[in-house]
Amino acid sequence: MKEQLLKLQEVFTKAKGVSVELGSLKELQKQITGMKQGMKWIAGKLDEGERYVKELNKYRNFSLSIFADLKKVEPKMHIKAQEILDKFEKGAKDLGVDIGSVSEVKEIKKLIEETEQKIKDTEKLFKKFRQAGLKD
Repeated sequence: MKEQLLKLQEVFTKAKGVSVELGSLKELQKQITGMKQGMKWIAGKLDEGERYVKELNKYRNFSLSIFADLKKVEPKMHIKAQEILDKFEKGAKDLGVDIGSVSEVKEIKKLIEETEQKIKDTEKLFKKFRQAGLKD
């Protein structure tokens, strides 16, 4: 009986060792699965980050281009238009002609106002560009 007990103990010990190995293998498999999921998540975030960096650079370069183009423009057409309008109005006044109903006068006044507004809008955009870190 003692012999049988020793053999049973030996079998149990070996079986126990196998279950420990299988338990360790399960832990490895669980870790592998977790790591694969983690690596997939990280790869996705890296890809997403790369796309955003490309988009950021694209829009930054586009913004710099707009900034540079607008800085070249020094609208003076409204000043010239105002000079021509003033001369026209003075001539009409000297002749005693009412120009209030002349459509070109109304249109040029409107365009002068719109140009002045665009200049203000451009300055606001320049301010936003500067706040975003773009340099003159």
